[in-house]
Amino acid sequence: MKVAILGAGAYGRALGKLARESGHATRFFDPFRFPERGLEEVLEWGEAVILAAPAEAARKLLGQFPASEREKPLIVATKGLIDLTIYNRFSHVELISGPGFAGEILRGKRVKLTVAGGDVAEKILNTQQVAFDQTEDKRGVALLSGLKNIYAIEAGRRGLKNGSEEFKEYIFQAVREAEKILLYNGGFVETARLNAGVGDFVLTCGSRESRNYRLGELLAAGGARKLGEKKIIKRFLRENTVEGVFAAREIERTGVFVPREAEILTDSLRRIKDATKR
Repeated sequence: MKVAILGAGAYGRALGKLARESGHATRFFDPFRFPERGLEEVLEWGEAVILAAPAEAARKLLGQFPASEREKPLIVATKGLIDLTIYNRFSHVELISGPGFAGEILRGKRVKLTVAGGDVAEKILNTQQVAFDQTEDKRGVALLSGLKNIYAIEAGRRGLKNGSEEFKEYIFQAVREAEKILLYNGGFVETARLNAGVGDFVLTCGSRESRNYRLGELLAAGGARKLGEKKIIKRFLRENTVEGVFAAREIERTGVFVPREAEILTDSLRRIKDATKR
């Protein structure tokens, strides 16, 4: 199969590696890395499409799809695109999420992914390096892909270390909150126990390889309360894609209901908003 990959950042390249090792041809669209290729050209070439662009660019890309290309399977690997209505014009949409940093995939480390909505993604990425679980809960996977990054920011702010008792308790509380959020917003509670849920929470909340975690460490220094530190945070956000910040804005923009029981999330959303005011 010919697979068009939108976004040639680290994660897009990692997924491209898996697709090629599974026997598929790949071609990237990325105006920065491959300025000679147009979007329509790459889409027309591909038989399936993987969306791996940063969340802030992905919405615009989806709006630029020609009508003739919306019939092809679309595999969404972008984190934090919570509003599922943006996929309404597409015939077949699958979401993938789960614990696996791009660098780990590129280094050959075994990873686990959740696929929501079909089996095309599993066929494209089917190597011995990847283990899959399946769900039909696209809403839950979309929410979790954003939530885990917000919780990772708070984990970094608290300086939590993977394996510590404090970290285990934090993950337990975060997953319980995520279950409530899924319940109130049309997802399945059990999705929080899949790779896209607890598995991704453990990875993202417990590693400095996560840019979200590192942003949390900056917030711990006082963040928005001190002008110098706020400038450091803004510079970090200019130089790094921090999906948790986008996800926090999406939660507010799309009206995701955050129940009173979600105390960690509520507090983290407030801190992110305060520290990233434009």
